[in-house]
Order: sequence, then structure tokens, then C-alpha cells
Amino acid sequence: MARECLTLLDLYKETFIPDTQCLRDILKKVFYFHERKGREFSLILVDIDNLRQINREKGYFVGNKVLLFAADTIGNSIRKSDIAGKYKSGSFLIILPETDKKGAKVVSDRLAKRLADIQVEECSVSATITSCSYPEDGESPEELLNFLEEQTAKAKGKNKPIITIENFRTQKKREITTWDLISAIEENRVVPAFQPILNLKKDSIESYEVLMRIEDQGDYIPAMAFIDKVYELSLLTVFEEIILDKAINAWLTGKISGKLFFNMPSYFVNYLAKGKVKLEDFKKELTKAGIPAEDVVIEIPESKITATTEELVEVVNNIRALGFKVAVDDFGVENSSIERLLKTKPDIVKIDGFFLKEERNMLRWIVKGLKRLGYVVAMEHVEKAEDLELAKKLGADYAQGFYIGKPEVLA
Repeated sequence: MARECLTLLDLYKETFIPDTQCLRDILKKVFYFHERKGREFSLILVDIDNLRQINREKGYFVGNKVLLFAADTIGNSIRKSDIAGKYKSGSFLIILPETDKKGAKVVSDRLAKRLADIQVEECSVSATITSCSYPEDGESPEELLNFLEEQTAKAKGKNKPIITIENFRTQKKREITTWDLISAIEENRVVPAFQPILNLKKDSIESYEVLMRIEDQGDYIPAMAFIDKVYELSLLTVFEEIILDKAINAWLTGKISGKLFFNMPSYFVNYLAKGKVKLEDFKKELTKAGIPAEDVVIEIPESKITATTEELVEVVNNIRALGFKVAVDDFGVENSSIERLLKTKPDIVKIDGFFLKEERNMLRWIVKGLKRLGYVVAMEHVEKAEDLELAKKLGADYAQGFYIGKPEVLA
């Protein structure tokens, strides 16, 4: 498959069903049909193991190319009656109507063999392939998807390197363990970092995003390196409470001022959607500290949320009822959708940095469209002077990134 230029539009156009929510809706229809007829069907999840590494080492152009080759391979390995589409991040979901476990295994084996033969820009493609069947592995679409994702996580735990963090001074890597997290709590090393957000209309810093970090021998480990482990150990609410308390204290002591953007992990928002946690206590702490609710923005990482659109709308309505503002984070990638945007009506839309780095032509269209719809727009990953100039030129309202200021842990 030769092409001179590869864009995100190419990727979505060529990976069958372009929207994760659309794929989920199709799955529901397939489920209802087979439930009514009393027939079996199966699902296959193909997850590209080394996509993140390829993106980091070779760039997103090559990463997108890997996804396209994988999509072509999948398309050539399934029946015309089967349905395939882009799922989360670097994965694809395949729906096999009227197919039992044996049939799903045949397709899985075929895919494994063909994907192993792919070479893109001298990069070998490694994939984890799992399958499940209705009704044996689940009696609802969500149960089936959860089963698939659990099986994929287990498979990756056996076959992939453990998650690591890098100590910047020694350049050595080590596993993030349960003990690391427990000791970080006990030794008071769970800390907030504050990243400035520039108001482009006023050319001034008037807001800060609150980010989670763990102090490690003078370095600070970002949340993305340990948040999955935190969730696995059911420590998420503990970590969130620590960050909230310390952020409030920084505000009270005058170390930080202005509006605070709290970036809620997708797991936490999913908890909110399921009613497992509530924000009332969060507001009580803020009120006690004298921080007005209108000066707090709750960031929802919509691209990674597995809750339904209806559940997400309810979460947003509850957030607003408490007086908080709502921002959608990482808009435009993974599970993001225009439908969710229109139904949730966030106060601020933060456009994922992918577009600034890789798809500037599309970025112009996105900002223009959002502004026409009346949204306040923030551009993320502003890392150079030219990025900032482009943000101003396009009419964005806010800018955030290393060029504006790196996340800083306050003493």
C-alpha cells in the first residue's frame, strides 16, 4: 500500500467504522438480533502492542501507517458480513455475526499469522489478539467488551514488558510496584503540579491545571506512568483526595492564584458515571477553603471514557449543578465524538496536541467549527513560539504547553 502522504483523515476513512461510539451502537444492534434469535456471535479485539513505542521513536506518521496496514490486513482476513472498526487507541474491534468460539479462533489465528508478517518502515508489528463469544462470555455488550479488555490486559501482562518509569538522573528503569505507591502515600510524596494556562485574549496567566505527580529522588513521575496501577489497587480516590487537599493548601497560602483546572482521570469520571463517587464532598472542601465553585473547572478526558453518552451527560449536569465549569480534555482523538460534544455542551474544549503536531490543516477546521458553535477553545501542547502564534491566529481563547510553562511542583 503505497502513498505519498498519510493523514488522520486517511486513517479514519480506511479503518472501516470511524467512530468508537458508532461501533458500540452497531454492536448493540448485533447483540439484540442474536439475543432475539437465540444465536451465538463473537468478538475479536486486536491491540497493537508497540504502537506507542513506534509513535515515540518514529513519529505519528509511521504509527498511523502501522494502523493502516493493520486495518488492511484485518479487512482482508474477515468475511464481508463481519464488521470491523477502530476501537480504543491502537486497537480494532471485529464483530463476527453467527460465529461460535471455534470460528472466532480460526479468524484470530489467521490474523495473528498475517499481522506478524507486517513490516512498516523497518518496524515489526506486534499485536495482542483476544476473543469472546455470546452468550458464554457475557450477556450484554458491555459485559463482552469488559471481558475482552480484561483478557487483553492479562495477555499483555504475560507477554509485554512491565510499565516502567525513568529516573532522569541515573537513566535506569524500574517497575512501578504496589510498594512504590503505598510508600509514596505514607511518605507524603504524592504531590500536585501546576501548569499555567495562558488567556490569549488578555495575554495573561489566570488559570492553572492541577496534575498528579509522585516525587521520586528529586524527580517527579507523571500520572500516566502509575495511574493504571493506582486504579488496579483501588487507590484512586485516596490519591485524588491528597491532590485536592494539597492544591487547596497551595491556593490558601498564596502560592497559586486564579482559576484551577482539575484533570479528572478517566477512571474517576467513570466512577462518577456509575455513582461510585460523588463531587459533593469535593465542593464542601473548596467552600470551606473559600474557593468559589465558579473558579474551578473540572476537566473530563472524554477521549478515554467508556461511559455511555447518556451517563456522561448526567455527569456533566451534576458537575454544573454544583457550580463548577466543565472542560472536555484531549478533544478529537480516541473516543471523542461530535455527538458527545453537542450533548454535553462543555464550557471549554481543549483540543488534543496531536493536531498541532501532525494535522495543522485539520486543526484550522476544528477551531473554526468550534468557535462557530460558540465554544471557548483551548489549544494544548503549545511548545514553540510558532505554536503560540498559530493559536492566536486561529482565534483560540487559551493556550497550554511547555512554551507557556511546564508543570511545576511548588515547595
